[in-house]
Amino acid sequence: MASGAGKAAQPPGPGSTVNGTAAEFPNIEQELYDYQMHSKMCKKIAQLTKVIYSLNMKNEEQEAALQALSHAHHEELHRILVETCHEGEGAPLRTRLLELQDSLDMQQRVGAQVQADFECFRIQAEERERETEAELRKEFEERLQAAEEELQEAKAQISDAKEESLRLSKELEKAGEQIQELDAKCEELQIAADEERQRKDERRQREDEENKKEEERQTEEREDSERVKSLLEEVKALKEEVDQAEEEKRRAVKEEREQWEQKINGLNEEQEETRKKMEAEWREERQRWEEREEEEKKGMHSALRERVKRAEAEVESHLERLAESKRNTVKLQERIQDLEEELELDRRRVSEAEGVAKRAEEELAVAKERLLLQEDELQSRAEELLNRGGCEVCVCAEVEELRSQVSRLQSRNRELELQSSGRNSDHARQIRQHAEALSSLRSEMVRAQTEELRRIQKHADDEREKLQKEIEKERENLQKEREQEKERFEKDRNRLRREREEEREEVEGMKERLRREKEEEVDRQRKELEVERVRVHSQLDKNIEQVEVERANVEHKLEEEKKRLVEKAEEDRKRLKEQVRKAIEEVMRRHAAELHSVQEALSSERKTNQEVCARLDEERRTAEELRSQLEREREELRTQLKDATNEICRLQSAIQQQDKKEKVAPEAAASCEPQGSRLEKELHQTRSRLARMQEEAERQRERQQREIASLRADKHRLEEKVLEQSRLNTERSLLDQSQRHTEDRIRAECEDRLRAEFRIEMNAAVAESEQRWQNREQEMQTQISELQSQLSELQSQAEKKESPEDDCHGNPEIERLRKEVQDTKEINKKLRDLLQEPQTQSIGEERHSHAKALQALERQAKEDVLLERNRLQTMHHLELDKQRAELTQQHTEWSRQMTQRHMQQIEDLQAQLQAHTQMMALQQDLKQQNQYQVFERQLDESRCAMLELQRENA
Repeated sequence: MASGAGKAAQPPGPGSTVNGTAAEFPNIEQELYDYQMHSKMCKKIAQLTKVIYSLNMKNEEQEAALQALSHAHHEELHRILVETCHEGEGAPLRTRLLELQDSLDMQQRVGAQVQADFECFRIQAEERERETEAELRKEFEERLQAAEEELQEAKAQISDAKEESLRLSKELEKAGEQIQELDAKCEELQIAADEERQRKDERRQREDEENKKEEERQTEEREDSERVKSLLEEVKALKEEVDQAEEEKRRAVKEEREQWEQKINGLNEEQEETRKKMEAEWREERQRWEEREEEEKKGMHSALRERVKRAEAEVESHLERLAESKRNTVKLQERIQDLEEELELDRRRVSEAEGVAKRAEEELAVAKERLLLQEDELQSRAEELLNRGGCEVCVCAEVEELRSQVSRLQSRNRELELQSSGRNSDHARQIRQHAEALSSLRSEMVRAQTEELRRIQKHADDEREKLQKEIEKERENLQKEREQEKERFEKDRNRLRREREEEREEVEGMKERLRREKEEEVDRQRKELEVERVRVHSQLDKNIEQVEVERANVEHKLEEEKKRLVEKAEEDRKRLKEQVRKAIEEVMRRHAAELHSVQEALSSERKTNQEVCARLDEERRTAEELRSQLEREREELRTQLKDATNEICRLQSAIQQQDKKEKVAPEAAASCEPQGSRLEKELHQTRSRLARMQEEAERQRERQQREIASLRADKHRLEEKVLEQSRLNTERSLLDQSQRHTEDRIRAECEDRLRAEFRIEMNAAVAESEQRWQNREQEMQTQISELQSQLSELQSQAEKKESPEDDCHGNPEIERLRKEVQDTKEINKKLRDLLQEPQTQSIGEERHSHAKALQALERQAKEDVLLERNRLQTMHHLELDKQRAELTQQHTEWSRQMTQRHMQQIEDLQAQLQAHTQMMALQQDLKQQNQYQVFERQLDESRCAMLELQRENA
């Protein structure tokens, strides 16, 4: 717009450079470029050009070879025709040529038919492949189903075998019960035999009287013995049947397992065969497709040629972009150099301002000395006047004049100091603004360069992917496009012929119509120009008056706005100070209450820690007593075991001696009966003793388990107490940390809120004023631009409608219009300057007031920081108390670890004791079983010997 040009024409002020650079940031982002990426892109482009050049050369060589072949073919035909014409054999040669052409047509048709057949064959092959794949899938699924059915059958057979095994185990249990019943019967028979022996003793006294009864009894005894033998044989037969059933069960399970493994192996072999078949078919199909692809690649040269042309065009576009980016980088470098030059100029100005400030300070010092001298002179003059005792009125008047001079000099001194401080602050602010602008410009340049790199890289990747996709698509579309292009070319040729004829006719008609319209339009535009010129003059006068009125109104509003902002800032500052003070007092009260509670909790924790330590010492003593008691009990058990083993050895030796006596003296059968009864009594005694020992061991084990359970319960209680203590300590530490964090957060939030509210209000006020000015400027600029556009349109229309015939008549009017346009432009410039002067002044004053307010806020923040530092020093004692609490926590943790270690040792000892008791119990059980078996075997042998002796005696 025109306003931008007017602003650019102004001389750069102290803040104009920063605003200009900030406005040019978007353009800089677009124009930045990285040189490394440029070099990489150049290399890639060079590689692409080499590849494109090689492809073009190959295509041109192939085209040249084809053209040479076609040319040689035509020359050969022509030579043959000429020779045949010269020799007078034209008719047969023409017939021969026609035949050759027919054969060529036939070959072309055959080629087309072959291609069609190839397409049909390809489609059929794909359908066959799909059918074979479907059939193979069906066969594979059927086989899988059959295998699953066989698996289910095998599982059913296995379940049947399991049921059979369960049935056999039940039968075994029944056989065992029968055996037990038979054993009971045997024991009854043995009891009966014993009773019969007693009866025989009685009968021996009556031998003479009851011989017949003895014979009957002998027969009954024989029958009983035979019955016992038959029962024993039945038991043996049942045991053999049980063994056979177990062997059959194992054999059946083994056979089922072998059948199942064979079936699984067969399925695996079938799967491998089907996989191999599918792989072979896939290889064949892949070879066919590779051959087809090679055939299709041969027909891709034309498509590649077109693609190469496109790539060349794209490369040219890339090169143009690179050139543009180079130009942009050069512009940026020039801009940076200009900014650096401006910085140097600003630094010089700052140094000059500092020199001026120093001179002003020196002048101030001189002025102060002069003032002091004048005050001394005035005082001396006053004293002289008083001493003289002249006219009191004159003296008072002179004294008042001197005092007024003194006050004027002091005010002048203050004004000079304020001017020097204002200059220094303005120069410092300008330097800071320039430095910030340069740093922001550098960061923007770096960011823009990185974005440009990413964009170029992404563009290159996208282009690469796009090229690959387009090549694949073009391979598919080439064959279709070849046939379609032939038909399209013929249609386009006919259509273009018709369109050219129609366009010629339309152009001739348009020429005549335009000539007539031009003449009419020139006449109409001349009249409109005169009317428009009068209207523009009147509009400009009105606009100038409106601008002056609006300027006065805006200045008045700005002054009111400044006053309102200053009052509002002071009120907000007071309110925020009170809020911060209240918040800090509340935090301090809260912190003191929490500290009191923490100290009470620490004292209670110390007491609990002392109690826990005493409890731990008591438990340590009890654990040592338990350990000693367990060792004593272990020694007692060892002595009892030794006694038991000695007793068992004694019994075994007695049994062996009895066996030897039986072998040496088989005649002493009568003496074996009391010895057998004695052995049975000893067996019964040993069994009862072992039972008592087992009961005592079980009672001791239960007692130890109860003690262990009580110890574990105590241990759990202690651990819970320790954990609760540690949890309380951690909660206290977390409370302290949260308290510190909340204090820091409240402080930071208060400061941030104060600053943010002040900045928001100031920014809002500035934004409102700037928005108003911008709206006014935009309205004026739109009006001016509309007027300028209307003038430019009128001027362009006048220039277009001028013809060579009326140059002489139109030249003075055009010059007059140009002069008017120049006048309007000058008026616009003046108006723009008038609008911008109060705006720049108001902005400078507002910035100065903002800087003062910010300095006041910074002073207040420094004071708050000092107060906070004093408060933190008071908090240092609290941190020492917290360290003491941490030490007590470490002590409690160490005691907890020691208790855990002692309890672990007690548990290990208990586990060892339990394992030892279990081993001893197992050994006792094994020994008892062995003793029982030995005793039963000895009893059986003694019974057999008794029966044999009875038989021999009978």
